[in-house]
Amino acid sequence: MTDVTDRIVLAARNNALWCDAVARSHGVVTTTDADAWTAATRTPPYYPDAVTLSPTVGEYDVLARVDDSDGCSVKDSWSRLDLSIEDFARLVVGEWVWLDPSAPLPAPARSTWRRVDTHEAMAAWVRAWASDPEAEAILQPSLLEVPGVHVLAGHTSDAQDSPVVAGAIVHITGEIAGLGNVFAHDDDDEERAWAAAAAAGRSLTDGIPLVGWEAGASVDAAVAAGCERLGPLSVWLK
Repeated sequence: MTDVTDRIVLAARNNALWCDAVARSHGVVTTTDADAWTAATRTPPYYPDAVTLSPTVGEYDVLARVDDSDGCSVKDSWSRLDLSIEDFARLVVGEWVWLDPSAPLPAPARSTWRRVDTHEAMAAWVRAWASDPEAEAILQPSLLEVPGVHVLAGHTSDAQDSPVVAGAIVHITGEIAGLGNVFAHDDDDEERAWAAAAAAGRSLTDGIPLVGWEAGASVDAAVAAGCERLGPLSVWLK
């Protein structure tokens, strides 16, 4: 599993399966094949209508599978498509990251992490994670029942009623685990937040790599936590 292209294929498919879980929790019908994951109707905010799963899939092959009217979004996993030809704009340029199980982690932030396992705890986690009221409706409590999904919350202490001050979601899909939705309130240092989330994630993954994607300063935070950069991806929006 040393080939970068193979790693991006694994990372993209893991991310697509997470998008699938979120979309299906809202009743969206989806399709997956070797070229792409796609949704038949609009997905929840911040989630794409398509994720490419092959570096050779073409623009029109992807767009033929979705409602490509205004509001459509496509995650271009190899940043190779040119969707500007159909009036899309490149909204985000990010990078896939890969954390090998043997990579050392920096000392994590001082917080207590535990799994979210009730709907009430999930609601508290979502309130801590969400950037606005609209975002609170995206991640449904039913995601806790999806095989391989683990929602992790960082607390200020071991007390059961201590507030959620950090969090992440781990999604295990076979030989890798996705690490995403990383956030922290009590520490502005993204590197420490990422290291804490990675350490918590490792406790669940039994020696398999952690993968994800980040953009901007969050890429540097992931690299500082021990991740390798795999390559670019783009998110397009019409």
